[in-house]
Amino acid sequence: MASDNPFPESAEKNHLRIFHLQHALADYCESIGHPLSYFGLPSAEMRDVEMWRPLLSHITAVERDPDVALRMYRNAQKLGIRDKTVVIEMNLVEATKLLAMEDKEIELSLALLPSSVRDRITQVRRVSHHVVNLDLCGGFLYPSDRGESENAKLLRNLINFQAKQKTAFLLILTFALRDTGKDDYDSFITETLDHLNKLGINTSALRKHYTSTRSRVAEQPPNLRRLRFCVPGYLHKIAFDNFQVSSLGAWYYKTFYHAILFFEPRKGRSALGKAWPPIDEFKELLSAPMTRLKVNGVGEVIEEDLPAPSLP
Repeated sequence: MASDNPFPESAEKNHLRIFHLQHALADYCESIGHPLSYFGLPSAEMRDVEMWRPLLSHITAVERDPDVALRMYRNAQKLGIRDKTVVIEMNLVEATKLLAMEDKEIELSLALLPSSVRDRITQVRRVSHHVVNLDLCGGFLYPSDRGESENAKLLRNLINFQAKQKTAFLLILTFALRDTGKDDYDSFITETLDHLNKLGINTSALRKHYTSTRSRVAEQPPNLRRLRFCVPGYLHKIAFDNFQVSSLGAWYYKTFYHAILFFEPRKGRSALGKAWPPIDEFKELLSAPMTRLKVNGVGEVIEEDLPAPSLP
């Protein structure tokens, strides 16, 4: 039901769909000269896919609820994209784990699955995805019952899967600000800035902005600032051996953090002994703009810049 959706429809969300279609997706499609393959959690309504379908050649959706998966197939039929759509009916973390596995490891795991799921996993493992779009519940580091963040695990899996394909891709992420990862965020920020300090870089302005205990800094609540630093920083760190990561923007609306990043296969890989973070790449990540979206009295979406210091 719509009321159960942790990422409900809104004018701001639709504004971002249109923005990504007209900019990131259109630019990427033009640069490679052919339509894009999509991987995501489009929900039964498939509104992202519906809006972006002129640029899509393949859709991989993951949905653990069989009733929702059936509605998804029906909507795909109505949209005329049923033949382009594959729905993997299982938990997202488990699905991405199977997609990321090496060929020599996958056989036994696939043998334990129903034949329909096994066939879809096998099919999707051969697809190079250009757009990954995920609305992830529970914040970025919100822990599971087993302790580790499910969202952190699935992002590692996805990056490993994409690295096997050696294809550049856009990653579009939405997180709720509600999260229990405060201490982990603060440790990551502090350790990263301490490392930069040892390289002779003045990080005092960054430290003041991102670790301030004040409830608001330039209209940015603490967890928004933490996500603004940690999400692109962490993704850059875990993808470093395989991809160069650049931010195409970040947004804050209602109680959500939303970002789009571009992962480009790293050329001439020589990562052994190379310290992370490389200054120029990290400087560009932290300099990426963040925009606040809000709706005015006549229903228009208004954009407002949210400034932050950058590396000198």
